[in-house]
Amino acid sequence: MNTTGNLFIVGMIIMIGLLAQYNFKKTKIPDVLILIGAGSIISYLELVEGLKTSNEGLTFIIIFSLIYVVFYGALPIKLRAIFSTMKYAFISSIMNLILITTIIGIISYYLLGFGWVLALSLGALFCVLDGSIINSILETIKLSTKAEAQIQTESAIIDILVIVGVLSIMNFSTMMFSEIMQNLTSYLFLSLGIGIVVAIIWAFVLKHVGNYSSAPIGTMAILVILYAFAEYVNANGVITVFFFSIMLGNVTIWSKLLYKEQKENVTLLNIETRHFFKDISFLIRTFLFVYLGILVDLSQWIYLLYGFVFFIIAYITRSIVRRKITNRDLDKKEIYMLDAMCAKGLTPTVMLAVIQTDIIFTNIVIGGIFSSVLVTSILIFLIDNDKFTSVNNLMTRAIVRYKEYISEKKNPKFKIEQ
Repeated sequence: MNTTGNLFIVGMIIMIGLLAQYNFKKTKIPDVLILIGAGSIISYLELVEGLKTSNEGLTFIIIFSLIYVVFYGALPIKLRAIFSTMKYAFISSIMNLILITTIIGIISYYLLGFGWVLALSLGALFCVLDGSIINSILETIKLSTKAEAQIQTESAIIDILVIVGVLSIMNFSTMMFSEIMQNLTSYLFLSLGIGIVVAIIWAFVLKHVGNYSSAPIGTMAILVILYAFAEYVNANGVITVFFFSIMLGNVTIWSKLLYKEQKENVTLLNIETRHFFKDISFLIRTFLFVYLGILVDLSQWIYLLYGFVFFIIAYITRSIVRRKITNRDLDKKEIYMLDAMCAKGLTPTVMLAVIQTDIIFTNIVIGGIFSSVLVTSILIFLIDNDKFTSVNNLMTRAIVRYKEYISEKKNPKFKIEQ
């Protein structure tokens, strides 16, 4: 297709994104489902076949999206919120990452014949919680500030753990354990140092130029430079951007420690800046989810079902972990809501392009994303209308009834006929 045709497709994708967003606000049908469906139709009509093959332009867009996904996901994380929910969000994130990655990894290795690198990477991708979808859901329901902080913190932590984990698996798969620990430690400390130093410098640059209309563009430029520099000095660009974002988002805490005369906040997220990042987020989400739909191969539909099964495994595992690690400060309905928020989205989409594997792996991930968004939207609707509680309650009732049934079989009650 020529340039004019490509421009037409781009314009149509943006309009579809706007209509999908409007439809979500009116009907509560997630825009992600519509965007993936639109991508599938575009692929079926063979309008953008070039996107199915790797090229430098597409790789650049994907890496930029990865940088932004990490930045936008980590920026809202507040250290005070992390400390107040650390017992729940952080521990549950670690437990979910270990259990889900291991279970799905083992199944993928023995059932699908994936190598351990791909199998564990696939398992990790089913751990994520999409922050953009969760934030959209939070706009339609009422939860306490503590409940919102917990799910947002959990989403950000698990996404970063997955990104770092998958990249580490791919980079260190041929090394011995001692080499892995040594390289991972240098990765972390070097990335931490670069991220913190650049965040401190850029925060005080923004203090003086933050009101300029072009300041958000400057922040995006710093992110790209930061990622490239970290990779050049053999650090990890993703981890570096993550620490940079955390520091930038918590400037009101550390700036007062460094500078006594520092006022309450540095102008980082004024209304114009928020609108800018929200618009960028809309464009990235729209194109990535349409791109995800373009990657779908309906002739391999059976692997879409595998994705659904793997999602159910991940969902049940997460529910069990949440049952063991429950914040007693939340009411029951809030706990049920947090349990239902299990949608996957941007992170697996971006990582698909990074991993660059076959259509089987891709279809499984797409099936998992589509299923997770659909199930999340249904569960939230049912819980909000008091028609469902949680999968934990269903499993508990089933176990109780099974024990009662076994007990009755062992000790039958005979009726004596008179």
